[in-house]
Amino acid sequence: MKKRTILSLFLTAGLTLALTACGTQPVEPTAEVKDETVVQPAEETRPAEEAAAPTTEDEAVAGALLDPAGSGYSTGECSAEGHTILRAVPEGDTVVVYAQCSTGNYGFVNGNFEEVSGSGAIPCRLTFARDSDGGLTLTEFWEPEDGSRYAESIKENYPADLVTQAMNADYSELLPQKEAYARAYLEKIGREAEVGEFADFDHSLPTDRGMSVEVSNALLGLEELSCYPFFLGEEERIEDGVRWVYRNAWEPSDDGGTATYTKMNYDTGEIAEQFVYRVTGDTFEKV
Repeated sequence: MKKRTILSLFLTAGLTLALTACGTQPVEPTAEVKDETVVQPAEETRPAEEAAAPTTEDEAVAGALLDPAGSGYSTGECSAEGHTILRAVPEGDTVVVYAQCSTGNYGFVNGNFEEVSGSGAIPCRLTFARDSDGGLTLTEFWEPEDGSRYAESIKENYPADLVTQAMNADYSELLPQKEAYARAYLEKIGREAEVGEFADFDHSLPTDRGMSVEVSNALLGLEELSCYPFFLGEEERIEDGVRWVYRNAWEPSDDGGTATYTKMNYDTGEIAEQFVYRVTGDTFEKV
């Protein structure tokens, strides 16, 4: 089967799945999405448990990758995926799909919509059962082992003529698909932001601006600061339907400085908690 790259996936059911997963945020969505495709959140149509199973391999792979139960990454605010099907093999009432896959989770960081967690290109093998209506349900999801077993596990689980392709994935084909989900989500909630990966943006550290490494490491180890960014700036998180801003600020002085961590309601500006630490050399105390 000729390799198929799904660069316009966000105009198909894959994007609909992602917007449904991201559609429970407190900001009112706009009615239109790219190219005037209208996407209705699941809660406005029918419950997810009643949704019809996908009938194409592309839809089925997208759904499997977007399923939060199958992700080992932090959820962020919007789930995204990219995939390239290398081959789909029907076997009776099942279909085995060999595909290059990537997942990502996007969230607001310093005003940008950034991939806060995710994967590169991973060769996967997905097995789907086909029901009497043609719907595809995932029954097995395989991805290669880590470390020294990586190449060997691919050889053991992939057709011989696909092994080279599997081990030489082109992530540049998958990233635009993931970013399409993120951009469509931004349009849906009516916000503008730059979209990119962690490395695309600046994340200055307190140690870059005078905080000692010893103090920085000690503060990172405090349980009360576990939700705050390790870099200077802010991250947004939605908790129980409320959008919160977690901010890490550092004001240097001649002998040290002041580190301030603030949790603020995005909509009202109300401060829910704040931790302030006075730093002197390699020591600090809570103010």
